Order: sequence, then structure tokens, then C-alpha cells
Amino acid sequence: MYESEKKTVSKWLDLVRGGSDEVWESYRAMMDDNLTWRLIGTTPISGEHKGLTRVENDFFAKCWAGDGRRGGAEQGLDPGYGIKPLDIREITALEDGRVMVHCFSDGRGKNGVPYKNEYCWIITVKDGKIFKLDEYADTALIERAMFNKEIIPSELVSEKA
Repeated sequence: MYESEKKTVSKWLDLVRGGSDEVWESYRAMMDDNLTWRLIGTTPISGEHKGLTRVENDFFAKCWAGDGRRGGAEQGLDPGYGIKPLDIREITALEDGRVMVHCFSDGRGKNGVPYKNEYCWIITVKDGKIFKLDEYADTALIERAMFNKEIIPSELVSEKA
């Protein structure tokens, strides 16, 4: 059941690799123009991005270039390192055209921080294209690797005070 939706998602997952141009081509090829992409948390790329143009400008571009906030090093993902093939742990068809993906990325921030994030994506497929993607990931890692922000564990906050 829902094998065609799983095939669509699997095809996209196979394409998501390389530098920003190659990764963006996978978005264009497999995502609906009216896509909604939602990332949990409060990072500069968190929230709901509606439409492929907004995903490109408000989400994707900031992943590679940063958001311009002050920091001690360059922001964004390292285009020289790129994104390696995703480590897919599970692809499960849910219902109503939704597919759950559990996977790990392999990238690196321009600041040298490894970007090996763990994702759970709930993806809705409609007419052979990805129409909605809800992303659950380590947002602290996004802040460290993409936006060069130091994250201090709560148990260390009192030590620094």
C-alpha cells in the first residue's frame, strides 16, 4: 500500500547529495511548486515555508549562506564538502499518501563543525511530487554548524556565570 508514494520519496532521497546546485536540482525535480516545508524549532530556517520559491529563498539559501547574524566565523554549509548520500534507516508508508523517513545527513559547516544530523521527515506526496514535508531534526546542531552559534548545555550555564 502507498508504494508509489514511497518510490517518489526514495527517488528524491537518492538525488539529495552534492553541492547546493545538485541538492537544489533534486528539490526542483521532485517537489511540487506549492510545497509546504516546515522545520521545528526557532532556528533562522525554522517555521513553515510555503511554495518552492519561499523554500529556496527562506530555507535552502540560508542553509548554504547563513543568515547574516553576527558570528565569529563564516556561516552556512561548506559547498566544498557538500552533502554526502543520506544514511537511510527507514522509509515507511503511513496513510493518505504520507511517508515517514528516518535518516542521517553527512555535511559540514563552513566553520568546520560536522553536520551529521538525524532527521524524521513526514512527507506527503500528491500526484507524484512531494507536496508537504514536516522536518524533525537536531536544531541545536543546525545553529552550531550552519549559523556558527555556540550552544551551552544547561548544566554548564551555572559554571560560566
